[in-house]
Order: sequence, then structure tokens, then C-alpha cells
Amino acid sequence: MNRIRSLFQYLGCKDTVVKIFILGLLLRVGMTVYLGERLLPLADQPVFMDMAENIATGQGLVVSQEMIGIPAAIPDSMRAELEKRPERIRDQELNALWGVVKAETPTAFFEPFYPYFLGTIRAVFGKTPGWSIMGLPGEYNYGPRVVVARLFQSIFDASVILILYYLGVALFTPATGGIAALIYCFYPYSLAFVTNMVTQNTYLFLQALMVFFFVRTLNRQNWRNYLLLGISAGLTLLTRISLITFLPFIIICFWLALRNRVDWGKLAVSLIIMAAVIVPWVIRNNNVMGEPLLLPTKGGRNLWEYNNQVFTQEKMTGKTIGVAKMYQDFAIKNYPDLKRKDLIEFPVFIDETEIERDKIMKQRVTDFIKANPVVYVKLCFFRTYQLFRVIPRHLGGPLATLAALGTWGWILPASLLGLLMSFKYWRRRAVIYAILFYTVGTHALTAAGIPHRVPTDPYFILLAAYFLVRITKADQEIFTEN
Repeated sequence: MNRIRSLFQYLGCKDTVVKIFILGLLLRVGMTVYLGERLLPLADQPVFMDMAENIATGQGLVVSQEMIGIPAAIPDSMRAELEKRPERIRDQELNALWGVVKAETPTAFFEPFYPYFLGTIRAVFGKTPGWSIMGLPGEYNYGPRVVVARLFQSIFDASVILILYYLGVALFTPATGGIAALIYCFYPYSLAFVTNMVTQNTYLFLQALMVFFFVRTLNRQNWRNYLLLGISAGLTLLTRISLITFLPFIIICFWLALRNRVDWGKLAVSLIIMAAVIVPWVIRNNNVMGEPLLLPTKGGRNLWEYNNQVFTQEKMTGKTIGVAKMYQDFAIKNYPDLKRKDLIEFPVFIDETEIERDKIMKQRVTDFIKANPVVYVKLCFFRTYQLFRVIPRHLGGPLATLAALGTWGWILPASLLGLLMSFKYWRRRAVIYAILFYTVGTHALTAAGIPHRVPTDPYFILLAAYFLVRITKADQEIFTEN
């Protein structure tokens, strides 16, 4: 035990954490160099690559026609499989991605930060001609340099190592921060999203940056910290605007930690700065979409996917495994007693705008839930399971199983125990609790899966590290709560 305690104390040293950061950065950059310009087979990447090209060439946030339906340059076996999928057929019939996003037309389906991040890389660093998925030839538009995007994402993700150390020192103990930094350095889920052109990596980093500046502001309420908190919060919202409903919790957490010492004037300015960051997005939507939209138009489609679609014929028939099999069995069992079955299938759109389609789908989901409240509650429990499940069933294989059990498999129970042990200074740590409970609650109610949970994994890791410190008595809190 003394050796373990000494190791944990060593990890809590600043010099040690700098070494961990360098190691983490080299690991992520090494993966980037190894993969080069190849894309791994993860959904949505071609769409983000396509939007980046359109942004760089002055067309704005639009999806190209070739993203609708089935790509031209794919193997015959893959084509035969895609041609059987009802959603692909529907997209071709409606000439709209996911049945909502019309080709070559300005869209507000996606939050703007990540597409414009990739678009900037394409404009500054050039293009990758004929980008492919795992070496398969593609006749897609030229896209941004994948290797450059991965290098930036490597820096983002490695920076979370330093942020975790700071949060550990500021909210828990130095050893807690060091242990959390080491765990995150090798964390498989973070490494996976570093290499893929999807939003999880960037959102995770920006959200962690927002929490970092929040905690810095707790310790020192100067204009600089409030300014940086406002900017980081605004950029986080432009990556996942649904987080807008978390803002009241930020204010509450300030009050819980500081109470009568909160500088309300500076906090108000910080919120104004945050609003100023996202206002251009609202103005853009008003100019090109006809309405000053703040939330993206993907809400209705995503809600339908995790509620009504569960009971569609395409989901209740066919061969499935893992979580999909659980949903299928649930749907078959509950289908006979469902009310308002007319709301289950995807609506038949004709010439509705993207905004109108989103509103129609939201209404169908709302009416379906009202008609079947008990089924909806059961689906919420299923989504909670999806959020916390240990083994990613869609990957399969012994290596993925071992990696999951060796990381999230013990981090989850350890973090829950760490949560229970950390209530002594609960006011100071309220922001960590809030972001965890908020994420779990909102995704249980709406849409859930491992990718939805990953941006909050750093905080689970932090609590798991605190649990290890407490049971080994490796370190003691060095602050008090006023």
C-alpha cells in the first residue's frame, strides 16, 4: 500500500503531469501519422467532410447532392446492402439527407463550429483528393486534409490531460488530478474520437475548457477569467447548442460555491459575451433560413429515431444483435398495445422546408409520447442503459471487450463511489455533479448512446481517481469550503 500511495503522490507532481501530457500528445500524433489521410469507418464523417469542402469553396453550410442516397464508388457488396436499407431508399425518394436536409440548400441541421473548423483547415491547408474510407476509392468532393484535422484534434484531446490535472488540484487533491491525467492519457474512447472527423472530440475539449474557466473564476473573479469563460461557453454551444439549457445550472453553481461573494456584474458580462459568440449563427439562420433559429433543426429527426422509429416495421423485422436486439424485443412485445400507431412511420414529406419538417417531426414525437407515456418511460430506462453500457456491442471482438472492461468497466463503479465520497465539499464541486446529472438526464429523455456519454467521461474519470486516492489515503484535501 505504501508503494501505491507513493506512486499516486508522484503522479500528483506538476513535472510528472507534464510528462504525461507529452506522452499523451505523442500517442495521439503517432496515431494520426500512422493513419494518414484514411478515414475510419465511422458514420457521419463523409457528411462533415463534404460540408467542409462547401464552406471552403464559398457555398456555405450545405450538403452536396452526392451525399444523398448511395455513393457511386463503393464495392458491389456494400451497394447491395445499402439498397436494402429503408432509410437509404427514403432519402433518395425525398432527395434529402436523413429525410430532412435538402441537397445544395442552406441547412441549420448541424451546429456550425465543427463544420467551419474543418472548412478552415480545408481553406488554409489544402485538400485531400479522392479521400476514402479505409482505402476504398471514393468519388467524393475534395475534402480537408484529414491528417491536419487529426493533429488539431490531438492537441485538443491532449490538453484535456492538463485540464483534468488542474480540476483535480482545484476541486479535489493533487494526486486525484495526476491519476485522472494518467487514465485519460490512454483512455480508448478519447483516442478513438481523436482519429475521426465527428464532433465528439471538439465538443469534449470545449466543454472541458468551459469547466476549467468556471473553476478558475471560482478561485479568482477577475475580468480575464469571466471573459474566457464566456468565450469558451459560447464556442461549446456552437458545437452542441442543446447545452443552452445548462446555463441556469452554471449560475446556480456559482451561487452554491461563492454565495454572497459572487460578482454578479462580471457574471452578467460573461453571459453577454457568450451570447455575442452565438449571435452570428442566429443572424445567419435568419438571413438564409428565414427564421432566427438558435437550436438546430435536427431535434425532431433525432427524437423520432429514439422513440417512434423503435416501433417501425424496418426495426421490428430483420436480424439484430446486442442493444438493437433488446430494442427489437421490446418493440415486438409492446407494439400490440401502442396507441396512435399512425405516428410511428416517417412522415410523407413533399415540398416542406427543413424548418417545417423539423416541426412536424417534433409534433409527431410529442403526440406519440403523450399517447404512450408508460412506453416512453421504459424507453428512457433503455436509453440510460445505452448511455452507461460497458461494452460497445457494435465493435465486438475480444480486444474491444478487454479495452472496455479495463477502462470504463471499472471507472464507472469507482466514479459512483467517488461521487458518494466527495460530498464533503459538495458546493465547490457542484459544477462536476451538475454536468454529469444534466447529461445523463437529458440523454435519457431524448437520445442516448456511448458517443453521447464520452464528452463527460473526463469527469467520471476524475471521480474514479478521487475514489482511488481516498481508499489508499494517498492525499488529503488542502482547502476548506467557506
